[in-house]
Amino acid sequence: MVASAASAPVVESQPRVRWSYLWSQRSDLAFNFIPFWIGLVLVALLYAARNLGMTNNPVYDFTVGGVHIHLATWVMYLYGPLVDAPHLWATIARTYTDSEEWAQRRTLFIASFAALLLGPAVILLPYALRAVSALPAGAENAGWLLWSNFFTFYALFHINKQHWGFVALYRRKNKDTDAREMRIDQLFFYTAIWAPFAAMVTAPWYTDYDGKPLAFTHGAIGSYLYGACHVVFFAVTAAYVLYQVDQYRKGVSRNGPKLAYLATIIPLNYVAFSLHPFVAAFWIVTTGLGHCAQYHRVVWAYGQSQYVAKEKESLPRKIFASLPLYATLGVLFGILTLQGFGGGRVKNAIAGGLGENVFGPMFSYLDAHQGATLALQVVAAFVSGIRLHHFYVDSKIWRVSKSAALAKNLNVNAA
Repeated sequence: MVASAASAPVVESQPRVRWSYLWSQRSDLAFNFIPFWIGLVLVALLYAARNLGMTNNPVYDFTVGGVHIHLATWVMYLYGPLVDAPHLWATIARTYTDSEEWAQRRTLFIASFAALLLGPAVILLPYALRAVSALPAGAENAGWLLWSNFFTFYALFHINKQHWGFVALYRRKNKDTDAREMRIDQLFFYTAIWAPFAAMVTAPWYTDYDGKPLAFTHGAIGSYLYGACHVVFFAVTAAYVLYQVDQYRKGVSRNGPKLAYLATIIPLNYVAFSLHPFVAAFWIVTTGLGHCAQYHRVVWAYGQSQYVAKEKESLPRKIFASLPLYATLGVLFGILTLQGFGGGRVKNAIAGGLGENVFGPMFSYLDAHQGATLALQVVAAFVSGIRLHHFYVDSKIWRVSKSAALAKNLNVNAA
């Protein structure tokens, strides 16, 4: 009996729930969870004030110490330079300041600047076609509508792709390698993350960038689609929850951080987009806070490992060795790229010059007001191209599954 026991294989017991964090429990909570929970609190406040009206809404429009505050204006005024632009800068710090990255990705870094011109080109094309009588009068705004909807969709695609990236990181970190569960995770995630956006654009209260509802959402069809999006969301969520409970009961070890992350971002996405126009108007803030925070954390972790931990002096090492310098440069980047304080005045001044000296003479069929509107749209699209540039470059540099060095830097080596 002793010999039999000694020869028996040792079976390693598996925990019912694995809790391996990307960095640490405290750091993951601070950057991957709490910012999204703050977004949920903001959604709750907005929803509570949804029926108070847009003009005299004490949440949206109020006075403090005799100073009138228009919430949307001030939120975007501060959100741009203090939250959004610094996370765009994080990509620049991790790429364009690194000579080795330049050597490997020179073509990508140079070609990606075309993103700055894409929006203006799309907006101006219908005006050029109208000028040569290839497009009927009144159709010139088609470029602006196409660009605005494309940019909105691509921005959300970028955010959702980052969400899936963190799900994938938690899978690697917790040795969650089952192929079947991977497919189930993907089916649930992509259905549940996009259904709320589909609900928003099919909602009876949704209006496009021309102030009109989408053509296919009129009448009963729109109501049916809007309701169907909600049904799909709750059906796929219920099925996923039941699957996780079933696996847990069977003793299959569960991935705690992955499930906690999904339980945070999926509900936030739903309430931010699909419930009410007043709430949906602020989706970029309620969902973007967490997006920017976790992106800073992953870039900072990469910078500490790739640059600071090495003895070789370099520009990125100086940047990532000093958090105040990194943060200051991020804010300055936002200001210099017209995404922050004073940017509106500069954009208006540029648009004024373009409207009067360029678009007016170029498109003689436009009156002064139409020329000024076109100029503002073109300038706005050019500035938005900075974000589009970020979306594209970012999609190329964070392919952990294809780079062992990147996985090592982020401490998520495959099992």
